[in-house]
Amino acid sequence: MKKHRYIYGLMTVFLSALLLMGCEKDFLDINEDPNNPTSVPVSQLLSSAQVNMAECFGNGTDGLSGHAGTVMHHFVQRGAINDYGLTGGDFPIVVSWTSLYAGALTDLNIVIEQGTVEEKWANVGVAQILKAYILSTMVDVWGDIPFSEANLGSENIAPAYDDGASVYASLFPMIDEGIANVNKGGSPNGDLFSTDWIQVANSLKLKLYNNIRLVQNVTADVNSLITADGFLANDGSNDLELDYGSSFAPENRNPGYVQEWSAGGAFFYIDPYFFEIMRGQDSFGHGGIDFGIQDPRIPYYFFNQLPSSSTDGDAENPCAYCPSDAGTSFLSIYSYSFNIDPNEGFDQGRSQTVAGLYPLGGRYDDGEGGIASNASTLLEGQVSGNPTIPHRLLNYYEVLFIRAELAEAGVSTVDQDARTLLGMAIDASFAKVNEYAAIAGAPAISNADRDAYRVAVLAAYDAGDGMEVIMTQKWIASYGNSLVSYADYRRTGFPRLHNGNTDALSVTVQTRDFPVSFPYDTDNLALNPNAPSQRIIALDKVFWDN
Repeated sequence: MKKHRYIYGLMTVFLSALLLMGCEKDFLDINEDPNNPTSVPVSQLLSSAQVNMAECFGNGTDGLSGHAGTVMHHFVQRGAINDYGLTGGDFPIVVSWTSLYAGALTDLNIVIEQGTVEEKWANVGVAQILKAYILSTMVDVWGDIPFSEANLGSENIAPAYDDGASVYASLFPMIDEGIANVNKGGSPNGDLFSTDWIQVANSLKLKLYNNIRLVQNVTADVNSLITADGFLANDGSNDLELDYGSSFAPENRNPGYVQEWSAGGAFFYIDPYFFEIMRGQDSFGHGGIDFGIQDPRIPYYFFNQLPSSSTDGDAENPCAYCPSDAGTSFLSIYSYSFNIDPNEGFDQGRSQTVAGLYPLGGRYDDGEGGIASNASTLLEGQVSGNPTIPHRLLNYYEVLFIRAELAEAGVSTVDQDARTLLGMAIDASFAKVNEYAAIAGAPAISNADRDAYRVAVLAAYDAGDGMEVIMTQKWIASYGNSLVSYADYRRTGFPRLHNGNTDALSVTVQTRDFPVSFPYDTDNLALNPNAPSQRIIALDKVFWDN
């Protein structure tokens, strides 16, 4: 378990240090700005970039994982996005696009340049690996992006957009250079992830090869990586994830927790489709896969504000998806119901089920209920969560699911069989939940419950479409890091998603097709004369989506 807790206040300290540096300058020296030194320590730049990327790919106000989670039916919310209505003016899209280029990528480029001069090779290597992670994720989300002409400052304020395939092709040598630099020795200064960067780099390469397997023969590369077996450790100790703290001032809690555990009500509802797949039921004719067993991770995934004995009448207002539908005190709304559901105008902030312990640091559901609150002082009836829970970026269980997919698809020929790897991935995903349970002081999932679940899933694998079972299980495990599932679905067609026009509900109508990419930031398109036209998100695929 990583021991550090990153601090948002780091930037406050950093700025204070810069001001102190300025005080040492001659007050009348007009040739240098004392508050903007030409050189910043690579350690602080690396920390800043890591915080920035986790924020942009996370579940907070400006995180892309929330949007991805909505289109992948982890979450659901009111508004056009209830029916795949993403726009280039959506706050997470605008802020993430701008922050990644102006923040994380700019900082990492300086770390690479300045660290090379200073021969701080570990920092240089880590920056190259993180840069590859960020750029690959941006291609996975947006397709073509500025790359070769990006982050050049005043030298080029209107960068052209590079084809996603050419960006991806540049990332593999970038990762290899990162590995070579990390291997030169030393530890990266300012590293908030505290991981084994060689393991991260190898795992990232495997992930990228898997993404492009439909458009490029990667068998030799994949087999070479698997034979070397240098992936993330099987105890999860080196998973790429950013730990958080519990401080209110300065704010250093998980941003997803801060957003979703507002006493005024969560931003996201939990999609009933996701809940019912995990519970093994189909109350509204969604037609999803049934593993024949209730998932033991449910109380770690979802927190019911209503106590376990609640009925529909206990909700603060008339409900859409109610306890009588769920068979528990779970309460939510349906996807594809915007401007249709007659109950959508009713506030359910104190009744709706919210994201629990596992995805973003909520609370383990012990059945007692309570009003979810992130306030420093709780009022009567309010309960708090566990804001120190990390945001996951790349994990051991994800690598196992990737290997299972590659084996199932016949791409890897030197690995274990897909069924064995699937079983290992399920065990690893349960271990991650138990790791977070230990942080929160919550009970662990028993080995017996885990084993019974694995047996049921493997039976479904034996009886049905192996790829669907693998990808559905990965979708369940990836809750809270929905960008992973968003890429998986476009590559494999799984998990099978809820269709608002074929269910048995009168309050759902699906009017838009699934978005195969995200729209570009509208502001950027308006300001950059070299930008392409806005993406038609239902048609404009990323290059590897075949």
